[in-house]
Amino acid sequence: MTPEERELRRALDSRSEGVSPEFRARLSSALAEGRPTSNFLPALAAVAAVLLVLATVGVLLLARQARNQPPPLSASTPSASPTATPPSSQVAGVLSQPYIALPTDAQLSAPSTDVIWVLMQDEYLFRSIDQGAHWEQRPTLPLFHGGVQTLEMSFVNDQEGWMTVGGPTPATPATAACAGYRINLWHTTDAGTTWQLLPATGIALSRCKDGLSFVDSNRGFLDAWDQQSAPIIYRTLDGGETWTASSALPDPPSFKTHTNSTIQPGVVRGYGSMLLVPATGQAFSGNEFQDVYRSTDGGATWAFVTAPSAYGQIALVTASRWIQLLAPSSARETTNAGASWHQYPTDYTQAAPIAPQVVFADSMVGYATVRGSIARTLDGGLHWSWTAVKSPGT
Repeated sequence: MTPEERELRRALDSRSEGVSPEFRARLSSALAEGRPTSNFLPALAAVAAVLLVLATVGVLLLARQARNQPPPLSASTPSASPTATPPSSQVAGVLSQPYIALPTDAQLSAPSTDVIWVLMQDEYLFRSIDQGAHWEQRPTLPLFHGGVQTLEMSFVNDQEGWMTVGGPTPATPATAACAGYRINLWHTTDAGTTWQLLPATGIALSRCKDGLSFVDSNRGFLDAWDQQSAPIIYRTLDGGETWTASSALPDPPSFKTHTNSTIQPGVVRGYGSMLLVPATGQAFSGNEFQDVYRSTDGGATWAFVTAPSAYGQIALVTASRWIQLLAPSSARETTNAGASWHQYPTDYTQAAPIAPQVVFADSMVGYATVRGSIARTLDGGLHWSWTAVKSPGT
C-alpha cells in the first residue's frame, strides 16, 4: 500500500458516518483495475539539488580548512615549535648583552669627555656616552679569515672608528711569529653597525703589528716591531687608505737593541702638532722600563724623551703632564714632559700585580683597566673608583 492509499484509508476511517455500498463498490472497482504508475521525476530532481548543495558546501569547508593548515614540510626542512620565540638578540633589533663571568681583558678607547669604547675579551664591542655609567653593545665586529687573530680598536668620537684584525700568516714558523704578520683594517662611521675593509696599502707583511691609534678622522698610527731590530711606526693621512713607515725609533740611554730584546711602542697620542708615544723595553739588568718618544713632523721621525727608569706604565694626561700608577706610596708624576718626576698622592690601588692600561679622555677624565675591571677618575688621576664603572657583560 502506498502512502497515498494509507492516507486515504485513514481519512475514510475517520469519517463519523458509515460508507455507502455504492462508494465501496466504486472503490473496489478502481482498485481492481490497477494502480496508476507514480511519477518520481520531480522527487528525484529535488533530491539531486539537495545533494549538489551539500557537496558544494562540503568542498568550501574543506578548502577553508586546508588554508588554515601549515604547508607540508619537506624531509630537509626542520619544523619549528609553535611556541618558539626569536632569540633576544633579534627582538626589535636590540642585542642582549653577553654574560662574562670572569673577564680577563678589556681594551679602552676614550675619544672625548663623555664617550668611551670598550672591547671585551677580543669579542664584544661596547660604547658608553655617559662615562661608563651605561653601556650599549654594538651589533657587529669585522671578520678575519684564518688562524690566530688579535683585535685592536681606536675611535675618534661616538660614531667613527677603526679596527685591526690580524695574526701570523699560516706559513709563518712558530719560532718567528713576526716574520709574516697580516692585518685587515676596518673602518666604521655608524658606531659599528657596518664596517668597510680598507686597502691599507704600504703596510709590509713582515713584523708584528699593534698599537692602533687614530688622533682624528685622517691621522692614524700603527706600530711594527720584531725581536731583531728597532721598531717603526706606520702613519696614515687619509683615514687608513695608505700608510708610510717612519724611521726606526732610536735606542734610549742604557739600552741597545739586540736579538730578543727590543723596545716596543704603545699607543700614539696627539696634542696639536705634537705626537707622543710611550714605549716599553728591557734594560741590560733584565728590568723592564718605560720611556716616551716625541714627534713634531707628523710621525716621520721620533726622538727619545727623558723618562724614569723604574718600570711602570706611563699614562699621558696632557702633553706635559704624565703619571705612573704603581702602589699609592710610589705613584709618580711629571708636569714638565719627563724632565723631572715627583711622588704623586693618588689613591689608586689594584689587586692584580700587573701594570694597568690607562687612558685619559682629557686632562680630568681617565680610565684604568686591569683584567677586565675598569676604574675611573674625574680629577686627573688623584682619586679613582672601581665601582663607578661596571664592566659590560659582568
